[in-house]
Amino acid sequence: MSFSQSHFVPNFRLIARNEARILFRDGTLPLVILVLIVMIGWGFFVGLAQASLRDNMLGRVVAHEQETQQSNQQTLQSVLAGKEALVPFSNPANPAALAGSLSGRHTTLPNSPLAALSVGQSDLLPNYYRITYLSKVQFMYDTEIENPWNLLSGHFDLSFVIVFVLPLLAIALGYNLLSGEREQGTLRIVCSQPVSISTVVAGKLAVRLFALLAVAIPLPLFALALLRPETRGVEQMLLMLSWSALVVSYALFWFALAALVNVAGFSSSANALIMVAVWTVLVLILPVALNLVVNLVSPAPSRTELASRTRVVTADALREYEDLYSADYRYASDPEALAVKDGRVEIPSRMRAFFLAKQRVDERIEPLLKQFDRQLLEQQRLVDVLGFLSPAILVNEALNAIAGTDSRRFLAFKSQTETFHNSWREHFAPRILNDRATTSEDLNALPRWRWSEVSASDVNLRVWSRIVLILALVAALGAVALVRSTRGPVI
Repeated sequence: MSFSQSHFVPNFRLIARNEARILFRDGTLPLVILVLIVMIGWGFFVGLAQASLRDNMLGRVVAHEQETQQSNQQTLQSVLAGKEALVPFSNPANPAALAGSLSGRHTTLPNSPLAALSVGQSDLLPNYYRITYLSKVQFMYDTEIENPWNLLSGHFDLSFVIVFVLPLLAIALGYNLLSGEREQGTLRIVCSQPVSISTVVAGKLAVRLFALLAVAIPLPLFALALLRPETRGVEQMLLMLSWSALVVSYALFWFALAALVNVAGFSSSANALIMVAVWTVLVLILPVALNLVVNLVSPAPSRTELASRTRVVTADALREYEDLYSADYRYASDPEALAVKDGRVEIPSRMRAFFLAKQRVDERIEPLLKQFDRQLLEQQRLVDVLGFLSPAILVNEALNAIAGTDSRRFLAFKSQTETFHNSWREHFAPRILNDRATTSEDLNALPRWRWSEVSASDVNLRVWSRIVLILALVAALGAVALVRSTRGPVI
């Protein structure tokens, strides 16, 4: 063991202590910490506000559904007792009306307990759908398919601070670790002591890394645990641990890059230019370029084709059931025809036609909708593969997965909504076709939505695979920097 190796720990402590004292005295570290506290606080506030907004919105949806259920129950009792004026579209005894908008049934995607950590795609993709017998192309495919990388930048939330701002602060603190000493003429004095260049770099980096992480990690997590009691469970604590490890690995990557640039022997201005250029490529240019590649390799299906095909299929369905659609409006002058008699109710022909036509539209448009879904999954697969080219994309995807605002969770919600929509129409089909009146028991036994959460093990696997990859990059950069510091003239 060499002398410098045997004295690494005491030298490292000495350099780190001296560096911390210098950075605090010249005001650099307090200023950077203050900037980071303000940005972390503002980003967390934005995420918390967005999560609270979605919570309140879902609360109103659920309350509306419960109020509608109670109102329908009261109306049904009145209809069965012959006290209610009968109107086709507001008669809960009519299963066609109930299968439509009268039931007020919704599917909802609840916020993840850690949703405040990243807005992700939650402000662009719906977190609830109103369920009726309408074709799903009318309420689930009325928004554009978005490439997941289009959403890398969005709100100024905590993820934005971590992915975009944290590297810039690391660059500001680390671009002149050695070059500054060399330009001031103090590096030769330092190196005249029994200390290696690698120890000097490690000591300087450790102070800066610790200062950033001491703010970036505990501040939002403590605030989240304080304001959101649902985050104090074991599963959420493990996810917060994964979030912390992800932030540490990302910060290590930028400081490892700073170490490599510093031992190359360039000037401070050259170091700054190189690191800003790397940041621009990895954080700004590469996501846009890869976005173009994804769209080129796996383009989104044509919305024009879907709209044209939907119009054709809808016209065919109208022609198929034109006899029912052309039925008269005798219920306006003879509302008693809608009364329940011996457990049966006359379904107005036009309402029966609506139900059958929408069902037929879905049957015929289903292949095209499946093509949309396959294309979106293919784009997500490409994102997973090509995302490994940029640490910024890796971190952004993982932060969204931890917060439950990633595209996979929304795709799962959409898939479960389609299944529920199918079961909803299957529940009403025999009742509508056989004129079976809704009873009070039927109203209480309507299909109910239950969200099945994405597997936590799947989320952890995706997050930790990215952490391991980033740490591998850190190890590679650190190894190159160490070799360069021992072989080349740095002083």
